[in-house]
Amino acid sequence: MCIVDLTLSRSSHLKGQKCRDEESCFFLDIGFKKKYEEMMREFRVFVYPEGNPRTFFHTPKNLIRQYASEAYFFRNMEQSPLRTMNPDEADMFFMPISVQKMSEKRLSLMVMRNVVGKYVKGISSKYPYWNKTSGADHFFVSCHQMALKVIQGVPDLVKRAVRVVCYPDRSDGYIEDKDLALPPVLLPFEYPAAGSDTKKRTRLILLGGDAISEEIALLNDRKAEFFMMDNHTISLLRRRTREYKNIAPWTLDYSTSKFCLCPGGSEMNVGRIADAIHYGCVPVVWPDRYELPFSSIMNWSAFSVQIKEDYYLEFDVLKFLEEIPEAEYRNLQSNTVKVQKYFQWNSPPIKYDAFYQIMYQLWWRLDQKATDYKITLALPDS
Repeated sequence: MCIVDLTLSRSSHLKGQKCRDEESCFFLDIGFKKKYEEMMREFRVFVYPEGNPRTFFHTPKNLIRQYASEAYFFRNMEQSPLRTMNPDEADMFFMPISVQKMSEKRLSLMVMRNVVGKYVKGISSKYPYWNKTSGADHFFVSCHQMALKVIQGVPDLVKRAVRVVCYPDRSDGYIEDKDLALPPVLLPFEYPAAGSDTKKRTRLILLGGDAISEEIALLNDRKAEFFMMDNHTISLLRRRTREYKNIAPWTLDYSTSKFCLCPGGSEMNVGRIADAIHYGCVPVVWPDRYELPFSSIMNWSAFSVQIKEDYYLEFDVLKFLEEIPEAEYRNLQSNTVKVQKYFQWNSPPIKYDAFYQIMYQLWWRLDQKATDYKITLALPDS
């Protein structure tokens, strides 16, 4: 096992380090597994029953397509032992509002904001919990690209509540250290997860997406410089969607590529990162604009390459990846396979999967707030 430390600059180089076990390799939180068990014993969440499931609330319709992560979370919350039916024993409160279902009804942005505002007003007048903290112990989950904009009509929901979203775009008001990034995924996968199979990965880079993505459009403009290589070097693919009848080529390209470019842009919802990890392709990510899923607890440098956005636009990525030593690449690829279980969705949820990773982050942040509060109380008056 190793940790690959890649700083975000042109002069970066890889430093392989041996580590004791999976926990110390992949998690920033010392004693993660012990704290995880503590979370399972102590953390409880109350799901507000308010809201008609036939309209805009509770479980979304299915567990496939681009909103699969949201649908799985809603269902997992119903199945998990962390759910309590007694709000007085809850540590946090889940508001099961679905922006996806509102979008399917073609509601305008203003109407969506009114729906959310009325929901918060309703629970705050019926229950005492929202008013006790102004919503700081409440959370909201959505994989719709409009989610952050929709809830802007409720100031406390923006400033205080935790927003768990698939579009953690800082330019749209995503607040680091308060909100959380939900790993977007386009399900189902065509084939089972890949293993440590570096010998058959003869292509250096895979980049998937449509030209409507800002980053990919820029690459297309410069393809004379960047793509003048044989097919064993780079492959540029169109977006994978469930409407495409033949998606086997996607799987083949992921399974034969060493690195998969995973920029954000307008295409983030197609789940590039989830596809890359599932098929054992080392993700190359740009964390400048979007927060990476589980970034507050997971050591992304162990299983990905992180590059600054401006460095990407200079088109030095190819040279940078070509210079990564083969031994370091093998470590990265092995680690990518080992973290697959942390990004997977299951029904019912299972230990350490994507659902429980999100729940752990919620619990961890709540615990951190409590610790900070106790420290503040213990400090002498100035």
